[in-house]
Amino acid sequence: MISGKRFWVKLGLLIILLIVLLLIRNSSFKLVEQDIIAALQNGLSPGWVRFFQFVSNSISFVSLTIPAFFLFSGLIRKRKAMARKGLVILLSIALAGSIGAVIKRTFKEPRPYEVDTRITQWSAGGSNSFPSGHTAEATAAALGFTLILFRTPVAALLSAIWALLIMFSRIILGVHNFTDIAAGITLGCIGMLIMIQVFRHYGWSLEEEAKG
Repeated sequence: MISGKRFWVKLGLLIILLIVLLLIRNSSFKLVEQDIIAALQNGLSPGWVRFFQFVSNSISFVSLTIPAFFLFSGLIRKRKAMARKGLVILLSIALAGSIGAVIKRTFKEPRPYEVDTRITQWSAGGSNSFPSGHTAEATAAALGFTLILFRTPVAALLSAIWALLIMFSRIILGVHNFTDIAAGITLGCIGMLIMIQVFRHYGWSLEEEAKG
């Protein structure tokens, strides 16, 4: 069993936050969210729409390709820590996505364009709205890039900008409310928190071994 009081406290707080966001999502606050989304879409030029569609559609190219490169490169070069870094990010994304899929199917929250005729659907939205799968994936990946792979201020800044663009694109394109995005961020954090704890629990180091 995974131990660590701080881990369970953090996980518990994130779960509570997720529940609170679901309650807010089902309150009258969603009408305020819809007003903001409609206002953001109003007058948006076709060029900006295409830009945000490109941002939204490119998520997996960044979030999956980079850690997959580290995973396979580490395996080929027999560098266990490098391979584990890529693996923990991929597993974090998978875990966050799996939890999100269960929540989507359980609560079946409609997407903004489905309940408000002022909002236009400018991107594909296959399943339900809460939480945002794109955001969960982007958050887990950005945390991994910042905390595990690169660990530099520049990497942190670029990762944050990329993740925020992904999140904002999902709102602008009419497929998610702000609470969906916040829940996606929470899920991404949960996925990364759990996977890092699992690796630590089993002694799978993410640090490169010193060469003698």
